[in-house]
Amino acid sequence: MSASKRPYLAERVPLARNERQSSGELYERFLSWSRETSPRKLNKWHHYFDIYERHLSRFRGTECQMLEFGVLDGGSLVMWSEYLGPKARIIGVDIEPNTQRYNGIRPNVSVLIGDQSDQAVLDRIAAHGPFDIAIDDGGHTARQQINTFNGIYGSVDNQGVYTCEDTHTSYWKKFQDAGPGITMVEHAKRLIDEMHVIYTERPKKSFAVPMSEREGEMLTTRFAASTFSIQFYDSMIVFEKRPRSEPWSQFR
Repeated sequence: MSASKRPYLAERVPLARNERQSSGELYERFLSWSRETSPRKLNKWHHYFDIYERHLSRFRGTECQMLEFGVLDGGSLVMWSEYLGPKARIIGVDIEPNTQRYNGIRPNVSVLIGDQSDQAVLDRIAAHGPFDIAIDDGGHTARQQINTFNGIYGSVDNQGVYTCEDTHTSYWKKFQDAGPGITMVEHAKRLIDEMHVIYTERPKKSFAVPMSEREGEMLTTRFAASTFSIQFYDSMIVFEKRPRSEPWSQFR
């Protein structure tokens, strides 16, 4: 392709109008959801379901524990209970006291009441961990999203997943309550740098030395040592946890 015909990535083009935006069993369950089949309202963005399937399907049928901030009408708690299976434990958290009535809506569902921007509340919730899955679908302000991540991430299992939903609110002034330039998206961008800080502290050649011949320890933050990936999607950020090892580059 010639340079003159190469697509200009910053060119403004229309988005496709596809009402069907995901696939898989969970999405089909969402599409068939109605007040006739369930008395509980369920509100999710259509493009989220492919992301859910990618990151959460491995937990189906296991004795996993899910934590979700944002109960609303209890619909998502029912959905997760049905999707993950009866062995899973689903814990919902909401600031509204009336959502307590959804405690026990399914045998494996419980509801806790508390303000996710309150550190004491987060400490109390973290005590119920470790969580295999944590989803922040709560109040969506910068302060709530950042505080919830900082307060709960350490209680996510070392092979678990943390998801912050509706991060498009990082671009809406109504939700920017943490100070100029402080949003969940910007917070996650800084955490990308934190994942890679070890490479700024040592020369390149040090990573080619076999483990048995290395002197001293490669130190990094607890976050960086436990985070395998940070994945940005439209309106969602997913953190996958996995214990990391010292980087090793080798010619073979």
